[in-house]
Amino acid sequence: MTAGHGEDINAVGGLARHIPVLLAEVLEALSPKAGDLIVDGTFGAGGYTRAILASGASVVAIDRDPDAIAAGRSLEQQSGGSLTLV
Repeated sequence: MTAGHGEDINAVGGLARHIPVLLAEVLEALSPKAGDLIVDGTFGAGGYTRAILASGASVVAIDRDPDAIAAGRSLEQQSGGSLTLV
């Protein structure tokens, strides 16, 4: 599977292995909690979105790469309506 720029997301360092390096800082800044609605404008592999969902907040996640959106559909289905992928 490739990302929007032809990268193999399963390659070492590809999206499948992406680690959101500013996760703690983003979560601290947003302080997401149940009832919040957060927009993730760079869904990618979903690292930030997963953490935000774990806080109980809902997420609208956007990505221009149709492969990233397709790969996130299972997370969307598992979210119980808390995640909308665009």
